[in-house]
Amino acid sequence: MKKHNIFAAAVLSALLAAVSGCKSVPESAVRVDPLLLLDNESSFYLRIPSSADEKLISRVVQGAVKGISESDARLISSRIDVVYAGLNKKRTKTDYQIAAFCDFPKAAVSKAFSRKNGWTKDSLLLNDGDGNPVEYGIYSDGRILASFPEQMTACVGRNVPSMVETYHNAYYNLSPSASVLDENIYSWLCFDSENPDGKIKYYASKPQSFLTMLTGAVLNFNLVYVRGSIESDPKRDDQFVMDFEFEFRDKKFVPVARGSLAVAFGLTDSDVYLETPTHLVVSNIKISKEQLYNILVL
Repeated sequence: MKKHNIFAAAVLSALLAAVSGCKSVPESAVRVDPLLLLDNESSFYLRIPSSADEKLISRVVQGAVKGISESDARLISSRIDVVYAGLNKKRTKTDYQIAAFCDFPKAAVSKAFSRKNGWTKDSLLLNDGDGNPVEYGIYSDGRILASFPEQMTACVGRNVPSMVETYHNAYYNLSPSASVLDENIYSWLCFDSENPDGKIKYYASKPQSFLTMLTGAVLNFNLVYVRGSIESDPKRDDQFVMDFEFEFRDKKFVPVARGSLAVAFGLTDSDVYLETPTHLVVSNIKISKEQLYNILVL
């Protein structure tokens, strides 16, 4: 059995056997929003609430843990409420950063990320502001970095030590603005669990490559960003409905873009409209779930 299959089995057995009262450091009911832990180095950001599409979270787990079975990935994803991801898609690989709001007890983490399962653990020691050290575990298998600064927070992928430090600074109020994530990205993706909108949301700060992946055509519109939302089509279980918002650097690009996007997505005039001279909204785009899974997962 491959190392990652062993890892998946260990995670699953540990999650089922672990006592729900186990807590991670620091032991408190206070939470730090996982979205704050992402950095500004990604070109595409994604928010996936499990209520919107748990299968997509399962696909993300499969992409992050190579060799894991679909059934095991589903069981792990069932312990995740919201996934936030920052992605940089390249020709041969995807550079990613994931922060999740989840429920992984400390006992489960210790069993799953053990040396016998192929993981090594380094300690990150940080000061709580009163001279007391706080220790966080950083796990590595030579390819993946992961950390669980508390039971409800998971960090996986690029720059995990920096993500943990951001968590620490926010938790202990050591920085007026602990997060480095752009405020526009944060405000768009932020998920209110008390008033959930039930949608997947995305924000492309470098939108050119994202548009090429989505449409299959090279569309150069001199954009500031592309953002939007995705939700299941109430009329078809195998389909999503997407909305886009395009912000242009120059309004002279808008007429050409408007026509090209209408053709690319097969839309009518009523589905494409201007909110401001430089802000174009494209709505009611139908896309199969399988197609979107292939675009968005790692």
